[in-house]
Amino acid sequence: MSRIAVSAVLISAFSSLVGEGFSFDRCAAVAARLTAHLLRQEPDPSVILNVNFPVGEFAGVKVTKLGMGTSWAVAESFVQRAIASGVRYIDTSETYERGKAEIALGNVFARTGQRKDVYLVTKNSSYEGIKGSARAKSFVTRLQDSLDRLQTDHVDCYYIHGIRGQDIDILTDKEVIKTFEDLKKSGKIKFAGFSCHDRMLPELVEAGAKAGWIDQIMIKYNFREMEVDKLKRAVDVASKANLGIIAMKTQQGASAFAYKPGEKDEKINAFKDKGFKAPVAAIKKVLSDERIHLVVSEMTNFDELRENMSAVVDPLTTKEARLLEEHRVLTANRYCHGCGHLCETAAHGVPVATVLRYYRYYEAYGKREAARELYKALPPESRAIADLDLAGVDAACPHGLPVADLLRRADRHLGTV
Repeated sequence: MSRIAVSAVLISAFSSLVGEGFSFDRCAAVAARLTAHLLRQEPDPSVILNVNFPVGEFAGVKVTKLGMGTSWAVAESFVQRAIASGVRYIDTSETYERGKAEIALGNVFARTGQRKDVYLVTKNSSYEGIKGSARAKSFVTRLQDSLDRLQTDHVDCYYIHGIRGQDIDILTDKEVIKTFEDLKKSGKIKFAGFSCHDRMLPELVEAGAKAGWIDQIMIKYNFREMEVDKLKRAVDVASKANLGIIAMKTQQGASAFAYKPGEKDEKINAFKDKGFKAPVAAIKKVLSDERIHLVVSEMTNFDELRENMSAVVDPLTTKEARLLEEHRVLTANRYCHGCGHLCETAAHGVPVATVLRYYRYYEAYGKREAARELYKALPPESRAIADLDLAGVDAACPHGLPVADLLRRADRHLGTV
């Protein structure tokens, strides 16, 4: 970390301690320890790679290949350190931590004056289930609420959050298009986009590319799915349309659902014995696709930041590529590919892909309370798993996933009060 950046952090920390009533000597002692810590452990900002979006609309806009996601609780101090370390792209939403993520970012921007240094994205989810003029108006009112929480007068890009196949008409909705155009003219947003991890992702990406008003997209894209022909073609269409393409959920496939005790667990552990880090290799694999401009990754502590930074700096090695492919094949039947439409009939309408995504948050990410809240927010009929006959659901999965067992485990853990 540069000495100038260290100074900025120290000034902020020192001011906070003084404001809390600590003595000058106590503040000085803390500052000395913090200086040594930062100079020893913080990465040099120069290792972050800067890229230009290769489209006219993004000319001159510099963003880091590593973007910071904020969907989980994140400390203001960590946000500040991430920016000081070189992160220049932050993704948030009105729904993350029920607005607390935007509030935390706003506090950091207000305290440090670093809003101007960050490419900031936020999202609107309130459009779901709304038709007509009310849908378009929701983007105006909810954006202002986000700007207030973020303590800024504009965001660099405003997303339609989590667009689904059933909402594909929003991309050709004239009122919505005009609303986004007006928001651009007002200076409250610079660009328009959407995020998506729906089963109809390829169709939505192509529709976005053809819509003519979408500037960038953030999509679920990882080493398990990026070679699927349908998705590859869709991303190619988006790239040729000069959309900014941001990858999310890049590390989602790195941690497969837990096996029961047995031989395969030993095989998985063998990868670790070889010094292989699947999450790091997963980011490298995605960034090896030149159509992808950057990766947004969830980071809440310095270890995660440092590991992800190394992933965007060093290219994927031949050994890493080989081990990642071996890992993909070995764990293919322990990863939900999101094609819930193939098994949801046998699951009597339970949204399998959604339930298993929440269970992944619980099991692989350790976000237990957040996962339970998401699960309990589903309609009662979507959680009526315990008494269902799931005899045919495993056979419906083309990847051999033990769906019935995972659904029951999910309900048992996520449905716990």
